[in-house]
Amino acid sequence: MGRLVDAVWGASPPPTARAQIQICVSMVRASMAKVGLPDVIQTRSPGYLAEVGDDELDLYVFERAASAGRTAEEAGRFDEAASAFETALGLWRGSSCFGGGITSTALQAPAARLDEQRLAVVEQWVDARLALGLHQRLVARLIDLVMQNPLRERLRAQLMVALSRSGRKAEALEVYRRGRRELIDELGIEPGEELRRLQESILSGRLDGAQPVSAQPAAQAVPAVPAARPALPAPAAPASAATFVEPPAVPRLLPGAIADFTGRDDVLARLEAALEEATDTPYALRIVSITGKGGVGKSTLAVHLGHSLANRFPDGQMFAKLRGPSAQPIAPTRILERFLRSLGIRGPAMPSSIEERAELFRNLVADRRMLIVLDDAIDEEQVRWLLPGSSNCPVLITSRSRLAGLEGASSVRIDVFSTEQALQLLSRILGAERIRSELSSALLLIKLCGNLALALRIVAARLAARPHWPLSKMVARLRDERQRLDELTHGGVGVRAGLAMAYQGLPSDAQRLFRRLSMLEAAEFPSWVAAPLLDVGVAEAEDTLEFLVDAQLVDVEVVKGSRPRYRLHDLVRVYSQECLAEHESTPGRAVVLGRVLSTWLFLVEEAHRRAYGGDHTLIHGHAPRLALDESVIDRELGDPLRWFEDERVSLITAVRQAAGAGLDELCWDLALTLVTLFEMYGYFDDWRTTHEIALGVTQRNGNRRGQAAMLYSLGTLHMFQYKLDEARGRLGLAGELFRQVGDVHGEALALRNGAFVDRIQGRLDEAMAGYEKALAMLCAVNDSTAEAHVLSNMAQIHLDRGLIAEGKQTMAAGLSAVERSGNRRVRAQILCRLGEAHLQIDEVADAEYVFSRALETVRSVGDPVGECYALRGLAIVRSHQGSHSAAYEMLERAMVIASRAHEYLAIGRVQLSLGEVAADRGSYERAKEHITAALDIFGRMQATRWKNEASRLMSDVRAASDDAAAAYARASSG
Repeated sequence: MGRLVDAVWGASPPPTARAQIQICVSMVRASMAKVGLPDVIQTRSPGYLAEVGDDELDLYVFERAASAGRTAEEAGRFDEAASAFETALGLWRGSSCFGGGITSTALQAPAARLDEQRLAVVEQWVDARLALGLHQRLVARLIDLVMQNPLRERLRAQLMVALSRSGRKAEALEVYRRGRRELIDELGIEPGEELRRLQESILSGRLDGAQPVSAQPAAQAVPAVPAARPALPAPAAPASAATFVEPPAVPRLLPGAIADFTGRDDVLARLEAALEEATDTPYALRIVSITGKGGVGKSTLAVHLGHSLANRFPDGQMFAKLRGPSAQPIAPTRILERFLRSLGIRGPAMPSSIEERAELFRNLVADRRMLIVLDDAIDEEQVRWLLPGSSNCPVLITSRSRLAGLEGASSVRIDVFSTEQALQLLSRILGAERIRSELSSALLLIKLCGNLALALRIVAARLAARPHWPLSKMVARLRDERQRLDELTHGGVGVRAGLAMAYQGLPSDAQRLFRRLSMLEAAEFPSWVAAPLLDVGVAEAEDTLEFLVDAQLVDVEVVKGSRPRYRLHDLVRVYSQECLAEHESTPGRAVVLGRVLSTWLFLVEEAHRRAYGGDHTLIHGHAPRLALDESVIDRELGDPLRWFEDERVSLITAVRQAAGAGLDELCWDLALTLVTLFEMYGYFDDWRTTHEIALGVTQRNGNRRGQAAMLYSLGTLHMFQYKLDEARGRLGLAGELFRQVGDVHGEALALRNGAFVDRIQGRLDEAMAGYEKALAMLCAVNDSTAEAHVLSNMAQIHLDRGLIAEGKQTMAAGLSAVERSGNRRVRAQILCRLGEAHLQIDEVADAEYVFSRALETVRSVGDPVGECYALRGLAIVRSHQGSHSAAYEMLERAMVIASRAHEYLAIGRVQLSLGEVAADRGSYERAKEHITAALDIFGRMQATRWKNEASRLMSDVRAASDDAAAAYARASSG
């Protein structure tokens, strides 16, 4: 059992680990039984034993088939070998062991060994197929294999062989060339001997078409080779020069490419394909734009691509930066003058108007094959004057804007480097050994630079100039956000300058929104926050936000089925904070933050009302609420529980910001309303964190009602976690404070939950007295949902005492109360208790009806804990009907749901029911396992009532087990 727990959870198993393992084993047994397999898993202390034969485990079958294939291949029977290898590989699903879903360190090593075995068999299968002359059929498969396993030189060699034998020698050599370049650039080594010999054989035409590729150990390898692309059109005849044109040299206006370019091979391939891609209209322009935020490496990428494609454009490359040092656009007429001069236009021959210059430019390049690179374009209008008139001259544009209005253009967006790409860049500039020796500091540097290419190059350049500096010293300098942009400057190049250029080009309302966005401490935010930040309507504010998105100052992510999420890149946020400090006063910022937090409070309350059918079970403070338009509310809160889940991190941050701003009334009200989310999904850590923050600010500001509210809610949290003594203390303090400030509603809620603690601990008289007192107070304040809660719990006490009629009558009153509130979740809870009442007097059909209605309700409202209890009730019904297998399967589903929700009382009660069903089936040992797990949970929860019930059931099971053993002994001896 210990090894199984370690394999699933590692060093941090949950309290229910043993119980969950038992359930998983039971589910495996049930799955095998469904397909007619014998029950090979047996319980053997201290765990389980699985007895399988050689033909019953796919690993054994795989190894035998692979061995047979190798034997046939060694004997030259390649057809038989290929067939055996295919049999072995046919046992795999996907390309990695267990579908690649391994997170446990205990399983990673054996999984890696199995993956290596599979790849070895794949390579042997390819060898057999090559020996059979099936090289053409292998090419596509080998390209995929090389892409999936770029570190295996043997697969790359097999791809070279297949391409060469298929008459595609140039592509085979390209596979080698790309591999060699990558090995040298990234690792500083040449390809292995096998690849080098293979290249020589292809070059000399000596490649033997009959033999398979020899086995070779895997080497550090190279990226996959993309499929071949169509070539560019053949060069056209040069245009005859007009009389006013000097005989020009071929213009080569591209800036120099950097020597340490890295990390963009996939994007280069996409750009190259886009530039070469034929259009539906052969003479249509080919325009490709590279978009992305400032500093991400757009210009570097465009220049690198331009140089790599130079031989395809024999008539030259044009290049122009379209934005000046002060962020102002350079007029297209000036760019055209430069272009025309490079093409031989001199003095008086230069047209004066922009229209004439554009016409002359199109005429001069019409029959040439040139690449035109336009860097840092501001908008479509600036670009249109600079476009050629024929498809011979592809245009490559870089821009922070999307340029969506540029007809016929395709766009490739580049993002910040991945961590792996960033490490490659630092290693290229600083040396792999320096990075390896301080890997943790290198990773911190990457994070502090936000993976931004420009920032990483600046940091690397500064460190390269100071070889005596450890990387940790630069980390320490960058940690201070106030100085970070100062540190990210070197040799006249800096991140701040690029951001300032983008900021200064914004209209005033966009500038204001940009700097105020840094006031939001959450990493992501919804679009509506722009409205309270600007104090304008949502539609106008969202248009301004999209302006920042177009300017690449705000990132946006759209997830299918969810609303768009927006964020500021880390370094952009630092610059935004600088602008905020420079242009916004402290009192002004406090007003803006108050508007945003007041809008959050408004939305949280509205989400609670929509989820609960009203403003029930809550008390509120007197902080202002800032409402949004009804259309925006409907858009945001279409599914209120999903909204709570999506906005969880932002809402927790809002509580923290409210406390930091001293807004104690808003802070505690927001925290308390969030309990809707925390309770539903079991976010107990978030519950505790937000409430301790709010409790602190209410204590500092002397807000006694706020303190009472937070003590009440923290007591409720302890109650949910079954820390019952702590719960009793907090709830008692809360009730006293509520009495002192005259809050009847708050006092009633504290009494209600204190009575629940009494019920759990078996003090039924005290619990009933507390419920009766709370009920009278809740009726007075008209909280029908809390009233229904109380009546439901009172009904359960009647049932526990065997007073079925009284229980049913009280539940009917509870259902009446919940109908007034419209709270379907509480209604389902009462239905589950009504179902238990029916079962106690053997009204099985009635129990089945109400449990089914409860299950339908909790699934429709997304209540996982309610679903667990409804499934448990239906499982007991099935057991009463004699369908023990169906009952056991239903309880296993309930266990999975309860475990995910960390609902320990539900886990314990389901374990108890599993024990009952197992005992009814005569599986006494399994029944003892379940009851033991339930006893462990109830003991840790101090749940006296259920612990006593579990102990009674264990005694009954042991007695039944002893009777069965005695009967078996008598029968055997007879």
